[in-house]
Amino acid sequence: MLSPQEMSVEKFFDRNDPDKVFIREQIMQSESPQKTMENFKACLAKVNSKENYDQYARSGFFTLVRTDADKDTKDEILRMLSNHFGLDQGITS
Repeated sequence: MLSPQEMSVEKFFDRNDPDKVFIREQIMQSESPQKTMENFKACLAKVNSKENYDQYARSGFFTLVRTDADKDTKDEILRMLSNHFGLDQGITS
């Protein structure tokens, strides 16, 4: 899943996913939470740089692009993944 750098960095902690809650808690327990948070966001920015984003986008692998950070897209993403990989074939509700 890809998202623009500003979304992946600035909106990272906006959702209360258990893993994100854990990371935020660890950052806040550090000796210098503000510096630690700045460092964490700098690392996110590097990992999600335009160069890396473009490399993933051109990789030939199936990718999803998240464009709306304000809504929970988990169900939508699961539906798209299920559809892409044919996991919903033959399943009735």
